Amino acid sequence: MVSAPSRPLDGLRVADLTRFVAGSYCTGLLAALGADVVKVEPLDGDPYRKQGMAMLFQSLNAGKRSVALDFRTAEGLEVLERLVASADFFVQNARPGAMSRLGLDWDALHERYPRLVAASISGYGDTGPDAEKGGFDLTVQADSGIMSVTGSATSGPVKIGAPLLDVGAGTCAALGLLAAHVERLATGRGRLVSTSLLEFALAGLGTVAAEYLSTGVVPGLLGTHSPIFAPYGGFRTGDGWLILAGAGSEDLWRRLCTAIGADGLLADDRFSDNARRVAHRAELTGELEAVFEAQPTAHWMEQLATAGVPASKVRSLDEVLWDRQVGALDVIEPLPNGRSEESGVVGPPIRIDHERPKYQTPAPALGANTDEVLLELGYTAGEIDHLATRGAIARG
Repeated sequence: MVSAPSRPLDGLRVADLTRFVAGSYCTGLLAALGADVVKVEPLDGDPYRKQGMAMLFQSLNAGKRSVALDFRTAEGLEVLERLVASADFFVQNARPGAMSRLGLDWDALHERYPRLVAASISGYGDTGPDAEKGGFDLTVQADSGIMSVTGSATSGPVKIGAPLLDVGAGTCAALGLLAAHVERLATGRGRLVSTSLLEFALAGLGTVAAEYLSTGVVPGLLGTHSPIFAPYGGFRTGDGWLILAGAGSEDLWRRLCTAIGADGLLADDRFSDNARRVAHRAELTGELEAVFEAQPTAHWMEQLATAGVPASKVRSLDEVLWDRQVGALDVIEPLPNGRSEESGVVGPPIRIDHERPKYQTPAPALGANTDEVLLELGYTAGEIDHLATRGAIARG
């Protein structure tokens, strides 16, 4: 018997003032884990609604409820205040300082609602000279140094092809919120969690940053290659690209050379150990590609698998998303989109007791839940009608 999907955050409410990717991804994870995420949108909707990016909005906001609210009005701000008072978590990704104008900065919130756990997600962090600077995944990839080690001398700096800084910062915020919630269960008091795209990018530099801090040597554009191992990166084949991790040990290096019929490289003094291979990476890449380009990728994958040398081909999304392994992990989740057909989203990257948390509903229409949420907050039907007449709220 298959157990029901785990919903460990059932009964907890999130006041969600996020937009764009990082903040919305954070609250989307909380929704998938069972939290009641109430997304507060301006009367004309989330930016991704307005820009006609329906599928992006769907993927970031499945499982949430929508309240359309103009909290620039006194009545709208009162609605927002009641929502925050009812919430266990408050998440926003406005520029640092923006919430102060609404009385929703951390100090004010913590004084009024000491049990509330809050999260702030920004581009560059909530302190320092760049704190108020707006940041997007692309620009922070440049500012963080990520783009200084991607690409090649031919291509120049190249951005990561997916918004990994947004997703990473959103995931870190969700992790921090849950850690603060665990502490709150013991202390009864909430905490402020803050993270940024810059901080996640710096963490993501990993061994690249560690090598620089150790040696003082500034790495250049590495393409797909590692700054500290060789051969470890991408190599052209007869029909595509092969990603090769052939430097985990000297034994692995020897097995690689034997598997591809390049034993002569073992006697080459330039490649006698990992340090020398790194120093002569360009020459080594040329030697290996001269061999690899003689056969298609599938041939080399078979040879390397037999030799136990880790390698992969560069796969396109149509190959990946319908792959048997991805299917076995139940990662792609179909969701009804309200137009009589289904659209798929990538589910949360976690499983609990072998079950992936599921979004319970598709992304909501703008203001679809305004009435029901306000009724839960204690407003009467007449008061809700009055708020709508005054332009403080919009209904779906």
